[in-house]
Amino acid sequence: MHCMPGEKAPQPHLRLLMIRAGALGDCLLMLPALAALRTHFPQARIEVMGYPRRWEWVLGRGLVDAVHAIERPGTYLLFCEAAEVPQSLTTFLQGYDVILSYRPDSDSVFTRNLRTLSGRRVLSQAPFPPPPPPKVHVADYALNLLAELGVRPPPSVPRLPLTPTDLTLVQPFFRTHHIDHTAERLVVVHPGSGSEAKRWPLENFAALLEALTAEPRVRTVVVAGYAEADAVDRLLPLLRKAKPLVAAGWPLLPTAALLAHAAVFVGHDSGLTHLAAAFGRPTVALFGPTDPEIWGPRGQAVSLVHMRQAPADASDRCFDGGPSPRARVDVGQALAAVQHWLTVEAKRSPGDRSARS
Repeated sequence: MHCMPGEKAPQPHLRLLMIRAGALGDCLLMLPALAALRTHFPQARIEVMGYPRRWEWVLGRGLVDAVHAIERPGTYLLFCEAAEVPQSLTTFLQGYDVILSYRPDSDSVFTRNLRTLSGRRVLSQAPFPPPPPPKVHVADYALNLLAELGVRPPPSVPRLPLTPTDLTLVQPFFRTHHIDHTAERLVVVHPGSGSEAKRWPLENFAALLEALTAEPRVRTVVVAGYAEADAVDRLLPLLRKAKPLVAAGWPLLPTAALLAHAAVFVGHDSGLTHLAAAFGRPTVALFGPTDPEIWGPRGQAVSLVHMRQAPADASDRCFDGGPSPRARVDVGQALAAVQHWLTVEAKRSPGDRSARS
């Protein structure tokens, strides 16, 4: 993470490229770094290289000017010694004054190739902190690289706004289901996660949704990604009184708009949980076995529930098909957290109850 001989110090109107490929949650954990960069270099052109669909949320917010695909021709060759890369890739890299790389690069080949091809200043570190001790949050670790540019950490957790255009994306859903988000309180529940090991038992979600039927002016919505439809199909038959709406297989930006209107969001260690927290929405994050001190969502309205029970098999359920006594402890804590944020939201004015505020 040092300047090469002859490299120039960054200028106020620099062009900067951040290379970060990862899942949605990994990208959202870069929000403090991006906010710090934009504050330090307000007139710079800041661009990101990664998986564009996982970076959709960042465009149009004043943080990033463009997103480029990591799969562009020849990029994989940067991991090879003495590889001949396409001229188009060389030209692309030479268009920046500073390149920040958050790629696994134990032998430094990727970094050396970036420096050789671009002839620019390249700063590099692994995307994730080394194993503890000490425990370092992923978002804080990402900021370490920026210190070499004189960039200071943001004074508070950045909040991600939605644009008016984004917010219109969820209006057809509201009209179809006669939802008045200024009068009703939406509790959005996401039972999915990229890893089965991080998922709460569906019986727990069913118990939580059933309990929320007793809350006045509350409507529940279950969200699921393209690969999570089976979770919804297995969850709905477990419900007796609860009749949640379902938003399954939506693109990211309409899903984001839905989360922005939530009175409370409930989810695992997943990208949508980080997204809800980034919007400043009250978020109940169900964590286990990952450590929230390293991977947890950041925000002013986040409650963490440490799961005591991993996904259960049939032998760990009650005879009525509901959650076991162990799982009921988790459900009780999650319900208490949701009720707390519903009470907080009830004291706010209707105009303050979305990410638009």
